[in-house]
Amino acid sequence: MKSTFNRLEKVVFTLSIFCFLLLLIIQGLNYDKNHVINSSSIGNKHNIFSFSKTENNKKGMLILKNIDSKKKEVEVLLNGDPVGNFLESDEIEVIVYNGDVIEVDGTKYNHNLDVKVVGISNNVKFPELNLVLTTSQSIEILGKVQLK
Repeated sequence: MKSTFNRLEKVVFTLSIFCFLLLLIIQGLNYDKNHVINSSSIGNKHNIFSFSKTENNKKGMLILKNIDSKKKEVEVLLNGDPVGNFLESDEIEVIVYNGDVIEVDGTKYNHNLDVKVVGISNNVKFPELNLVLTTSQSIEILGKVQLK
């Protein structure tokens, strides 16, 4: 009886090791760098949770203008992170990638603020040129960037 259990134990252990090695071999053969999910923002901020790194190699540029030049403490957010404000100039250039979300933070003012898209690179599909966003004491979404 004891020898039967020892044999069964050896067979199960050997099969487990064999299946684990087979799994590693199959995973190694199927590895493709173009379909990687990055779970960290260290190093390459714009490839977070991307299924295809080739999509994110394209970048575009937007130029945003603060219509009311007296209200300079307006921040522009890219994916929730501040990328600029209108303290030094009435216009901001923002480098964008496909799928980026652009927001305007007008929480420091009690009245309406207008920010206009006055320039886009030729590969930007959305937001469109001359699009005006109005915000009042809130953070408003300008849109999700779409590249051609």
